[in-house]
Amino acid sequence: MDIQLVLVITTFIAAVSYILYTFVFKSMLQKKKRTLGTLDGGNTKCGKDDCGCH
Repeated sequence: MDIQLVLVITTFIAAVSYILYTFVFKSMLQKKKRTLGTLDGGNTKCGKDDCGCH
């Protein structure tokens, strides 16, 4: 095999695995940081105790 072909195949495999890791596996492994109901992750100024402002 040519050394150039080996380098091209290695670079292609590295690029595809980086793209798959970045867009597919990283999003599946990452925990969701937002809770369901608030846009700021549950850190609303007036949402946790019922202060009557909403």
